[in-house]
Amino acid sequence: MFAEHYFLFPLVAIALIGGMVLLTRWAFSKAKGGSLVRRTDYTPAEKDTFGLLVDVSTLRTYNEARVKVSMLKDLGIKATAARTKDGWSVYVWPADEAAARGFLDAS
Repeated sequence: MFAEHYFLFPLVAIALIGGMVLLTRWAFSKAKGGSLVRRTDYTPAEKDTFGLLVDVSTLRTYNEARVKVSMLKDLGIKATAARTKDGWSVYVWPADEAAARGFLDAS
């Protein structure tokens, strides 16, 4: 009886480790293969799909948007840029909207 269990434990352990290896290979594989981790959508979004964030400026290029975001962050306003169907939009929180619009209009 003891000899059967002694042989069975390593087989079960090897099978479990092999299953984990296969699962992690699948989970971290390229997106074409159905990865769970690297699913990214690069299509432009609608302007109103960013929850509470408010659009304060829309620009043509990513670099222009990052410059505006950097200027707002230097003033202490939390800002981010996102690609929308109209171009690159700069978003801020509703509490900072008036200050951000005032600064961007002045600059």
